[in-house]
Amino acid sequence: MRRRIAVFAAVLCSFGVLCGSATAAPPRVQAWYMHGTTLSQLKSNAYNIGCAFARNHPGGSHVLMLDFGAARKIDSNTWGALDFDNVRFGNPSIVAALKSAADGHHNCYTGSGSTDIAYGNNNLHMSGAGMSTTDAWYAGYYQSQRALELFNYQLANGYNRQSADAGSDMEPSWDGQLITKQLVNGDYGHGFALYWDYGSADGCPSSGGNGGCNNGWTAYDVGYVSFAHLAVPVPEIYFTVNADQWTNIRHVWGDSYSFFGTTGTVGIPGQLTPEAGWTALNTRNPGKVSPELLCFC
Repeated sequence: MRRRIAVFAAVLCSFGVLCGSATAAPPRVQAWYMHGTTLSQLKSNAYNIGCAFARNHPGGSHVLMLDFGAARKIDSNTWGALDFDNVRFGNPSIVAALKSAADGHHNCYTGSGSTDIAYGNNNLHMSGAGMSTTDAWYAGYYQSQRALELFNYQLANGYNRQSADAGSDMEPSWDGQLITKQLVNGDYGHGFALYWDYGSADGCPSSGGNGGCNNGWTAYDVGYVSFAHLAVPVPEIYFTVNADQWTNIRHVWGDSYSFFGTTGTVGIPGQLTPEAGWTALNTRNPGKVSPELLCFC
């Protein structure tokens, strides 16, 4: 098993997960879409998010996912993201915000357990914004590099309740499978960061093997972006059919495939609660779903 995933899986096993005993939905932890029109705003928002996460930490090992928006090439030498205020921030600004989140977490933390602060992005219209597959590879590569920079900052400041990784909300409807896979491949090319896939399986079959999904993807392609190399899945489970789709993806990929949790949200009529989504996936995949429940709430 991949080294960093093996370490994380050992932690999950200590909580009775990936070892076949967890049945109840875990406490949800907040995940965040990052906003800011200036670097000062972005850093301030990140500091406050880190502080709020620390104050509400339920104990154990959990991920603080900060989604900085759509992966973008900023200029010939800089990658970054288009944030949720439609402002492009290069990676130097993003890592400054990540460090602010680490500061806020440290300054407000009074509990036990640990937090993995993750540099998240998404695959929305990368090719439509002029990015090539090579550009997408470098986007993933530099996510991992910046996660390592954050990790070194945490170590240097004695933030011993923290770690750092990367991730992406990768959705078939948003771009093609070839360019999206390069985010995962680039992250692996650098080699530091776990790559949390908190995306979807748009249009994928709920049973029957490697059928087609939206936008020319297959179930195997979704398995690739969520479990190849250093990728780990925390999929969006908004409706019962999503649990069926991801169960089929696990079967297509093979028995080594395990879920590192689920992602939920609130406010859509008729959808599952985040807890019900986790339970739906766990019921279909006993012993294969970790106690991580991200919520964009």
